[in-house]
Amino acid sequence: MNPLFVGGIAALGIAATVQYFLGVRKNRWIASRISAAAEKTFAPKDSNYVNIGGAIGHNFTYALKDPWTEAKGAITLSPRQSMLYLPFSRLIGFGDRFFANLYTKRKMLGEMHLVEAGHLRRAKIDGIEHMERREVRKGGKRFVMLWKGKDDTRVLDETLEALPDPSVLRHFCCFPDNRTVFFYLVPRKGELDEVLRVLERQARACVREKES
Repeated sequence: MNPLFVGGIAALGIAATVQYFLGVRKNRWIASRISAAAEKTFAPKDSNYVNIGGAIGHNFTYALKDPWTEAKGAITLSPRQSMLYLPFSRLIGFGDRFFANLYTKRKMLGEMHLVEAGHLRRAKIDGIEHMERREVRKGGKRFVMLWKGKDDTRVLDETLEALPDPSVLRHFCCFPDNRTVFFYLVPRKGELDEVLRVLERQARACVREKES
């Protein structure tokens, strides 16, 4: 067998091994930063994490204080541990992501969405053709506001204005039918502290005062 070929295979194997260990370490560090930011923001009474495919991420469940009952979501990470798949994942735009649903027993404002324009089709919003619509720009990004019934989009305007980096937001919405607020974010190096503080505060603005 050609020594150069054997040497190339060996070098590729070493590179893949190094990539794996460095990628796993980086993903664990990012997941740790994101989960720490989430727990600092939501202050859960109890928390549970379930690993997804090794270094790919975690599902989480938090037991929360009023006005929330719980939060459920996921942290999914770019496959940095895979030398072969990582370039393809970047080409198709698959990177680090944070999803969360905050649940409440209180009544809420009407259904409304703040969606990054490029994500609108993938958001798969039911009844979107019957919703009111307004487009806005912030931080060099284009966003679409959608709502049903009463126009409470001041909450969305305030959300967008308060975000330190609007480019991390893909979707923020209020669902009164199942009494939840959902958001989908694309973290930058695991940095979400201020963004989550803003979104949790604005999520509270979607919830009506507790009835006496």
